[in-house]
Amino acid sequence: MSLIIIGEAARKVMDGHAGFAQVHAEVPWSYMRGMRNRMAHGYFDINLDVVWNPIQTALPALLELLPAVQRDAGDRVE
Repeated sequence: MSLIIIGEAARKVMDGHAGFAQVHAEVPWSYMRGMRNRMAHGYFDINLDVVWNPIQTALPALLELLPAVQRDAGDRVE
């Protein structure tokens, strides 16, 4: 379920704050949104290998990027 939440958050950033998403192109916004769509609408067609690989590789990389992205988001709000 958490991957769906991550993907939904990515969709909201892309739709509501496209400029911010473009500035932070190093974040795989489209990939996260796509994964969310596959998981939310794939029902019984979800391939666990397709889900497990990003958990092992893409999620740790994303976690490294997020502190800088979060700081920039905070700077833009203040």
